[in-house]
Amino acid sequence: MRAFIISFFVVIFISAISFQATYAQQKDIVLTGMVTDHQGEPLPGATVRIGNTQFGTVTDANGRYQLRGRWKKGDMIIFSFIGMKDVREKYTGQNIQDAAMQQDAKSLDEVVVVARQNINELDIRAKSGVVQNVDMGRLNSKPMIDMSLALQGSVPGLIVTNTGDLGSKPEIRIRGNSSFREGDAANEPLYVMDGQVISSDAFMTLNPADIKEIKVLKDAVACALYGIKAANGVIEITSLRGNPDGRTTTSYSFNMGITTRGRRGVEMMDTDEKLELERRLQNRSTPGYRYSEDYYRKYFANDPNLNQMIAEGQGILDSLRTIHTDWFDELIHLNTYQRHNLSVRGGSEKTSYYVSANYVQQGGRVPGNDTHRFTATMSLDQQLGRVGYLSLSANAGYSETDTPNGSSYSPTDLIYQLNPYETKTGQLVSFSNETSDYTYNDLLSQYNSKSTDKRGGVSGSLNLEPLKGLSIDAVAGIDMLLNEGMTLVPSTSISERNSGVDEAERGKLSKEKNVTTNVSSNIRITYNKIFAEKHDFTIGGNMDYYMTDADNVSITGYGVGTQMSPSAINQSISGNRKPVVGSYKEKTAQLGVGLVMGYSFDNTYDLFATYKADASSILPESKRWNAAWAIGLGWTISQYPFLKDNNVISRLNLKASYGRMANLAGVSASSTIGTFSYSTDYYGNARLLQLLALYNTDLKAEQTASMDISLSVELFKRLTLDANIYRRETSDALLDVPVPLSNGFSTMKRNIGVLRNEGYELSASLKVLDTSDWRLSLRGSLAYNRNKVVDLYYADRLYASEEAIIPDYEIGKSYDMIYGLKSLGINPITGLPVFQGADGREIPATENPSKENIVALGHATPPYSGIFNLSFSYRDFDLDMDFYYVSGGVKSYSYSYVRSSDDANKNAIKGQLQNMWFEKGDEGKTYHSPFYSSSAIASLDYPNTETVGKSDYLKLSMVSLRYRVPHTFLEKNCNFIKYANVAFQASNLFMITPYKESDPETGSLAGTMQPVLTINLSLTF
Repeated sequence: MRAFIISFFVVIFISAISFQATYAQQKDIVLTGMVTDHQGEPLPGATVRIGNTQFGTVTDANGRYQLRGRWKKGDMIIFSFIGMKDVREKYTGQNIQDAAMQQDAKSLDEVVVVARQNINELDIRAKSGVVQNVDMGRLNSKPMIDMSLALQGSVPGLIVTNTGDLGSKPEIRIRGNSSFREGDAANEPLYVMDGQVISSDAFMTLNPADIKEIKVLKDAVACALYGIKAANGVIEITSLRGNPDGRTTTSYSFNMGITTRGRRGVEMMDTDEKLELERRLQNRSTPGYRYSEDYYRKYFANDPNLNQMIAEGQGILDSLRTIHTDWFDELIHLNTYQRHNLSVRGGSEKTSYYVSANYVQQGGRVPGNDTHRFTATMSLDQQLGRVGYLSLSANAGYSETDTPNGSSYSPTDLIYQLNPYETKTGQLVSFSNETSDYTYNDLLSQYNSKSTDKRGGVSGSLNLEPLKGLSIDAVAGIDMLLNEGMTLVPSTSISERNSGVDEAERGKLSKEKNVTTNVSSNIRITYNKIFAEKHDFTIGGNMDYYMTDADNVSITGYGVGTQMSPSAINQSISGNRKPVVGSYKEKTAQLGVGLVMGYSFDNTYDLFATYKADASSILPESKRWNAAWAIGLGWTISQYPFLKDNNVISRLNLKASYGRMANLAGVSASSTIGTFSYSTDYYGNARLLQLLALYNTDLKAEQTASMDISLSVELFKRLTLDANIYRRETSDALLDVPVPLSNGFSTMKRNIGVLRNEGYELSASLKVLDTSDWRLSLRGSLAYNRNKVVDLYYADRLYASEEAIIPDYEIGKSYDMIYGLKSLGINPITGLPVFQGADGREIPATENPSKENIVALGHATPPYSGIFNLSFSYRDFDLDMDFYYVSGGVKSYSYSYVRSSDDANKNAIKGQLQNMWFEKGDEGKTYHSPFYSSSAIASLDYPNTETVGKSDYLKLSMVSLRYRVPHTFLEKNCNFIKYANVAFQASNLFMITPYKESDPETGSLAGTMQPVLTINLSLTF
């Protein structure tokens, strides 16, 4: 099957190229343009056809189209879209024809109500709020296995950060962290699909080919409709639906390629340098010293066979010097990537449907570390007479990650530990000790794990318009996610062999099962009326209910040997190896009611206001209700008569908004209400109950105030400029703060201060060329977010404990500030680091640093980020390139690869031999003396100005070269194929950065994103 697909792709591609010139000679007419709605937004899926001919096409995700064929002057170009008035333009020989479509305001007996998946998508909201669209065409061009990483760089202010190896969940933030608490639970945005709230895990598994549009909501006006859930912003997803115009369309696409090794981290030593370093470090467990002349002359100076021993040792060293193992090449392998997608869209004006299936496989950095994912979706839209639509949707997903040869030492970490003179078959000096010898297979056979994610959801929505202007919309759905994982640490593993327990008790098995159920429902009633063709008035109300049920159970047992089955657990074991069962269950619910009002005058002045009250089961009954409200203004200056037909300023719009929202994200009931769990301890025959956490009856929801001002300008209908400035301030910010241990707990969640995010977002897009054959457009953005601790209620600085000298938070500083010492280099006499104190004096490394000597070293989160996009087209060829950059941040170097005498058995960074202090008088050295106990140098536990580096980087995140097979060629040779595209696509091809270690994004040696190179074929039948 694979050979057939590849052969078919090659035939299509070569044939298309050969016929391109032939059909160009026949002088086909090429018509291009853009179709927009009444708000000037691109309209994907609109039909463009030439009347009384067979020539037609549909617009892409950006509202663009290209129509090639042969017709004559005077023929009508017809633009159509469901729910919009047809636009007819006469063909007079033009190469470009744009169209702006208007809503079809028919009389009641002729009205066709359009099915709306997201019932909160009110037109007036976007007129005064910050609602930005993701370019779905570019998103689909990125060969990535999960949706989250593909979003990186798609919208200014939406920061997506890779956090590690394949399968790790990326971090998504909209305009920074809004809480002192770290992690996704408190800071990630709300995900809404077709009006239904879904989990971030469910969002990761979505198939981009099933999505019509993604909107990113940033300010209070855009988010307040969702109330207390939306303080961190909202990502709205609208799925693809059927074809109500009667067309049946079948589409198939596949991507096939490879994942490459990615960026190499720091360069490690080759054999000669490593053996010489070992000789200098004088650790007897290393061959570089153990077989050196220095060793024999020191310990066997009077041995009569000294010269023979020296010669034999030299022979062993010479043999080792013939081995030059590059562990990066040995451990990191090329892997395959493939994605297959099949979808069918069809229906009639009354009934339409959409069905799709998707399969993705991507290999990891090491053999066996593969992820497989299958998703399927189905939707049905049924017209209910003349008053509305009923829509039903169902989706399912399954993903599996296998690690048949797992290691507690990540294989990507082993690159920086295994020696260049070691091999996969021999004894490993780097991990052996005086009592045990280990091999490479021992390291990679420490556990076997398998994890699966199963997701399923159903939803239904109802859109009614019983009276003209009155809309009644409702949506309800359930989304379930089942995570299961099982890990076996066999009795033959290193950790079990060194555990010291009897052989019958060796072998550890852990199995975990998590079930998360999300129930979502929302009903909205909206009335819209236009008076005197100038006054557009909207008023409405809604009620919603959301429930989340999390259920976790886990078992851990021993004595399984090498069997990966819970039935093999030895239940007769007592002591600390007896079987353990754990369980956790939590159910939370939110009920909300809200009002909304909007008014537009002559499409020039816009006013929007909303109020939402939410009750949460997390809080005590007396504090259960919290409010969200917002007000927004819009002013479209270009609607004034003196600018309406202006050729220079074709659009000029100003928006401003302000609002407040409560936030309880990441807060559980155990933080506010006495919640108990069963203890593993007993009193006689009675089981004991214990508090889950030290609860705080005075706990309040965080309160987030948001202000936003934005300006949008379009010049010459070619250059678009957008600018936003914003401030988002969170008061009563929550944090788990230390409490006296006499309470029985170490922390308690409290409202402790005020946190502010403020900044600006700039973006520009330019149509450089826009002709029938040539098109070139450029787009760029710059986002700046400054995060600052404005107030701490109990002190100017907050420390994790009384002994800590580095503050967790400090007024006036960023919440993620990196603190440390100011380095003065290495003392050439002692070979130890020297630091500068607050009073200017030199502080030796042996002196314990104090709080006053700690300085701020920089932001862990880069405040600047942005993109640069290029789109170029020549006839049927398209080239797209996306660059993503960040700047202004710093990250600490791990320096785990700098070896002292104690860990000389592992490989070291290239150049350490020349840059390390070994004797008095060594000046300008980077690394301190290896002969001093690091435990006695307290200052080395903290970052300093020499051990942090700039984490700026520029990344080519996507490149796509696509060829559209000419319609005339398909008609003549493959008339069953309506459209065909072939493309080369790649992601994360290279990164430019001053950061000295591997990855400035994750801050780790092992977590860099792998480049993916693919060939793509897309067919529409």
